[in-house]
Amino acid sequence: MNFRKLLCAPALACLTLAPASAHDAWIELAPAGDAQWDAQFYIGHAEDRNIYALEPARVSAFSSLGRDGVESMLPSISDYSTAKPLSLTLNPEGSHVVMLNTFRAFSELESKKFNEYAAEEGIAPILHWRVEKGEINSSGTEVYSRFLKALAPVAGDGCDMSQLSKPVGQVLEIIPLSHPGAGCSDTLEFELRYFGEPVEGATLHLNRTDETFEPIKMPTDANGRASFTRPDDGKWYVHAAWAMPVNEEDYGADFATSFASVSFNLSTDETSD
Repeated sequence: MNFRKLLCAPALACLTLAPASAHDAWIELAPAGDAQWDAQFYIGHAEDRNIYALEPARVSAFSSLGRDGVESMLPSISDYSTAKPLSLTLNPEGSHVVMLNTFRAFSELESKKFNEYAAEEGIAPILHWRVEKGEINSSGTEVYSRFLKALAPVAGDGCDMSQLSKPVGQVLEIIPLSHPGAGCSDTLEFELRYFGEPVEGATLHLNRTDETFEPIKMPTDANGRASFTRPDDGKWYVHAAWAMPVNEEDYGADFATSFASVSFNLSTDETSD
């Protein structure tokens, strides 16, 4: 899909961007030994992040992808409590990708905040539709879903990406193309797909989760790809958002928006034996 368009249409020329709102959400994984991993869900940013009070009723899929294929972990999420991390058991024979999808929720913002949010996130379809329809001064409504991934590499796989870069079929999906392990690559490259097709002209945000950090933003190219110079060791995620206009009578909103993230540890001990 070629969505390459300028974000700054005439009607948006004087738009002042506000700091990103709390649309970022991600999974943090930490090795806990003996094929165990601790998973916690967060929302916000490093300086104001909060534990994501994830309600089981909002979860549409929770699973892991390993050498043996996709394994559902829905029973574990049904008992999730924000009081402590969720304990996951992953096959130690090979790296895994843990993924979480949510059902739609509704959001409405007044016009200025909605325009600022869409511009900050780089959601070109929202901005262009609002300009073309003359809705730039109207409040913005959307139904939104989240598509989260977290990488769980193991030391035995070295820098091999054959497992970690497999698409998992999320509506909006960030696919890592370079291994986060120490010494594997000087860059971090990702591909963004929407309904299985590369997205051109979206914005990938590289953010650190364990300390305040100004996100690094990169636009996706014609192949949906963007790369970053490998940053310092720590806990990181890449975030993106995209949307499509929908029939207001059917959805009770103007847009269906998808938020995606993929999280990983950049350190010498991010793998598990």
